[in-house]
Amino acid sequence: MCMNILDKLERKFPFLSFPNLNLYMVIIFLVGLVINMINPSFYFLYLSLNVGAVLNGQIWRLITFIFYPITSSGYILLSLLMIYVYYSITKTLVMMWGNFKFNLYLFIGYISQIVAAFATYFILKRPVIFVPSYTVFSLIMAFALTFPDAYFMIYFLIPIKAKYIAYLEIAFYIWMFLGSGIEDRIAIACSAINVIVFFVLLKNKI
Repeated sequence: MCMNILDKLERKFPFLSFPNLNLYMVIIFLVGLVINMINPSFYFLYLSLNVGAVLNGQIWRLITFIFYPITSSGYILLSLLMIYVYYSITKTLVMMWGNFKFNLYLFIGYISQIVAAFATYFILKRPVIFVPSYTVFSLIMAFALTFPDAYFMIYFLIPIKAKYIAYLEIAFYIWMFLGSGIEDRIAIACSAINVIVFFVLLKNKI
């Protein structure tokens, strides 16, 4: 039944089956990293998901917010390492799921962050800048849930099973949710939407 739902969606929206989205995202991250190295404030001034600015006509922010670098400009090597890890896990997910299912998972993640940004804006009645970090981490969760016994090499030296990464990530987000303000709570809750859809509602039949 669940597979039928995804198959029907794929037939209905074949344009979502385009290839190499994960590679395009790597290029976007690299461009974002370069922008952040040259001018760290440029992203927040002109590209970030600022709902107030979007409502004032800067609709390009609904797309350009994904150019956020994975880490800050002071940690270039760490950013490159994270981008490499991102590419490795997403390449594996694409091979396992296929283009459509991977693209859908990623789009749901980013759309949920846009929803979170607008919800927070209207609840708090003030501009809040959202960055897509939670969507990136939801892909790590997807990999861990799909390949629980696969190993991550922490710093290329320490092997740890993906399922333990998932446990740590869940614990971290629970801790963040309980100790954060409403904007972070909404962002964390919305970032779990694609995980819930694929691994709970669809019962991992992907």
